[in-house]
Amino acid sequence: MRIAVTTGLLPVPPTYFVVQHALELAAVHDFAVFARAARVGDPDVGIAIDSVVPESAGSWPWRMRLAVLAGREHARRIRSWGPDLVHQQFATWSHGAVSAAAPLVTTLHGYDVVAAESRARTPLAAFHRRSIRRTIERSDRVLPVSRYLADRAIAAGFPSERVQVHYQGIDTDWFTPGEGPTDDRDAPALVFVGRWSRAKGLHELLDASVALQGRTPHRLRVVGAGPLESAVRSAAAAHPHIEVLGSLPRAGVRQALRGARALVLPTQLDRGWREAAGLVLLEAQACGVPAITYASGGAPEMVREGETGLVVPERDTAALGDALHSLLTLPSTEHRAMGVRAREWVVAERSLAASAAQLDAHYREVAA
Repeated sequence: MRIAVTTGLLPVPPTYFVVQHALELAAVHDFAVFARAARVGDPDVGIAIDSVVPESAGSWPWRMRLAVLAGREHARRIRSWGPDLVHQQFATWSHGAVSAAAPLVTTLHGYDVVAAESRARTPLAAFHRRSIRRTIERSDRVLPVSRYLADRAIAAGFPSERVQVHYQGIDTDWFTPGEGPTDDRDAPALVFVGRWSRAKGLHELLDASVALQGRTPHRLRVVGAGPLESAVRSAAAAHPHIEVLGSLPRAGVRQALRGARALVLPTQLDRGWREAAGLVLLEAQACGVPAITYASGGAPEMVREGETGLVVPERDTAALGDALHSLLTLPSTEHRAMGVRAREWVVAERSLAASAAQLDAHYREVAA
């Protein structure tokens, strides 16, 4: 089957999830990826991406603006390729996907559902609402990435009879435990991987870590980038146990996860947005590293509470500190056992191989 994977904006990294299932199913179907604008920073992404707005057009923010004008050409390229099925990633930017005379599968990732709920009167908000309305009308199947997001999508107007949860798997052959024990000679390490923003709860993690350091010495490694950069660097300057690693390639992220006692993602409500899933929670557990997260959005669906990690009440920094202390001081044998359970669960329930097989079944049902 010829399957067109379509989207509006495609920066890789971090949005590997847009292309990973196509790579996993490449021996089964013929895939092509179409974006209005793409920014490919990883030469090993593994699949060609047809981008209407060329990288030579200027900076990424400028190309994002040009993408608004690229809809007609985007649609023409998709139709010209002649797909048997179209898989649209995000219900926004879908004008090209819905114009193709082919069955349509749409994956919802969170931002699109927030846009569907929005009553903002800006031109961009109106543009997205038009796109979402057409997606709702044309989609033969809608695949939210968590149960939380499915419920929210249905409340926003997506037809319940076409909505089925499809958890996005992660590559458990790539994200694997490191060889040998974690180096805790100085102090055990916690790691944060993600956008440095209030939505990801990094500000609360910094506060909890600083408050805990006197009682439970540890290191906090911060991976990523974002609007809280000045706060992160100020905290690191004042508190030497905080290590700023910044943006890392995929292999660097894996190394940071493998060297941690726990991954911490205190993701939380921010301007109507909540975490739809939180794939980094799965990546950590696949590396045999327990995860700590808030009970917010779809994040709790990515952890088996008490067995593969800990889930604490949203924005409860005292409970967050207790959870950090708990995993930092967990006896080594119990910590290793939790890490083993974490990997076993992700391999069985949240692997890319399992997720791709489920997606292939959706493709075949919709195309039949």
